Amino acid sequence: MNKILLSFFTIVSLSLTSFGQGYKIDFDIKHLDDSVVYLARYFGDNKYIKDTIVVNGKEKFSISGKEALPCGIYLLVREKRNAYFEFIINQQEFKIISDTSDFIGKTQFVNSPENTQLYDYFRFAGALGKKADQLLKEKKDSTTTAERRTIIDQELQALNKESEAYKNKFIEEHPENPMSVVFNIQKEVEFPDSILADTTVLGEMRRYQYYLDHYWDNTDFSSPCVIRSPVFHPKMQRYFDKFIPQHFDSAIVYIEKLIEKVKGNPELFKYVVQYTSFKWESGSEKRMCWDKVFHHMATNYYMKGLCDWTDSVQLAKIESRAKDLKYVLCGDPAVNLKMKYYPTPGLYDTSGTLHELYKVPSDYIIMWFWDSDCGHCKKQTPKLWDVYQKYKGEGKSIEVYAINIEQESKGYKDYLKEHQYTWLNVQDTGNFSSFRKYYDIYSTPVAYILDKERRIIGKRLDPEGIEKFLDQYFKEEEEQK
Repeated sequence: MNKILLSFFTIVSLSLTSFGQGYKIDFDIKHLDDSVVYLARYFGDNKYIKDTIVVNGKEKFSISGKEALPCGIYLLVREKRNAYFEFIINQQEFKIISDTSDFIGKTQFVNSPENTQLYDYFRFAGALGKKADQLLKEKKDSTTTAERRTIIDQELQALNKESEAYKNKFIEEHPENPMSVVFNIQKEVEFPDSILADTTVLGEMRRYQYYLDHYWDNTDFSSPCVIRSPVFHPKMQRYFDKFIPQHFDSAIVYIEKLIEKVKGNPELFKYVVQYTSFKWESGSEKRMCWDKVFHHMATNYYMKGLCDWTDSVQLAKIESRAKDLKYVLCGDPAVNLKMKYYPTPGLYDTSGTLHELYKVPSDYIIMWFWDSDCGHCKKQTPKLWDVYQKYKGEGKSIEVYAINIEQESKGYKDYLKEHQYTWLNVQDTGNFSSFRKYYDIYSTPVAYILDKERRIIGKRLDPEGIEKFLDQYFKEEEEQK
């Protein structure tokens, strides 16, 4: 029912043309008692204030400028910013007549047929929404019978079809109208009968792939107004969060497919590149191994001079971070290391033998970069020892390649003598192996998990995270067998 319960600020329309001259919008808004109002616009997933207009309680005022406003959805926001109404910028000169008591019901437009049609749809959708609300309320009522609930579902489906029919008819009759762009973006993928008829597992896979392949079919990427509406960003967000395979390598494939579609629209190209470059790099959406997406975008777009909107300082930071990640991308082989070995905790091999990472005779390796003076390492290393002991007890072919990063050995040796960790303890006080460069070591502790081919499959996890990851990994490995 989301399709017919769209809120006032998500039922929008786009402008397909712009003019070379300036703009002038006249307002006549009854019961407007604000000191100032704000002209704002959508851009991606945000709203930005374009101008502040001092009205001092006047109901009639104008907003004008010497340069034409870019097409899109604009908002007139009241002083306390808790109320606003939207309109399309297509013609650069028109008039809005409204009333604060009922922005939708009492708004009229002069010299703006697109906005008139927009508000006709608002009213139509609002009426359907009221019917849907009443039906949903009745459905939730504990006294409503099962038979009546079935009828309610049918009535809700009928409302949904009515809404879709309205949009489809509008698109057919007014293909050049800005509203048609929005309605098309909101369209769902329609499947061929042959795919719908296949109820096998293979049929499900075919439907899924068909959905991904045709997800953007109805989006007009050539429109300069798409980015100034609240419909493109949510559609893109759902695409990456819910529909594409949730794997970093797959994400790169589908990012490239989308970028290929938006190349002809500079603003969309910029927006998509920025969004996908940093989406999984930090914050709440940061995921293990997904920095491979950032590395791909940095090396293929920013570092190739395709992002001219980025200043030199930011570009230098992006390039530096990409270089730090070069050797620690999940799915890639880990860089081999050769280090001084301590076969007995606290006593290194006096023969001068260097222990080689790639010659560790276990299927899986946990690389553990740590420092005996690091307080956090002292808390986490015993926990890793417990995890190590657990898997050893289960007969797993796993080893810890524990790399001490200190430049002095005495404190490290004393720590090993005290704690008696019998995994592979190694050290490179002179950094002859360049382990800091290859493994992005800027703090401790740091962990990497390597598979049988010595590819990185997990990284930067604490011992608890390592245990959860390996439990799931070993479980899937057994299921595959």
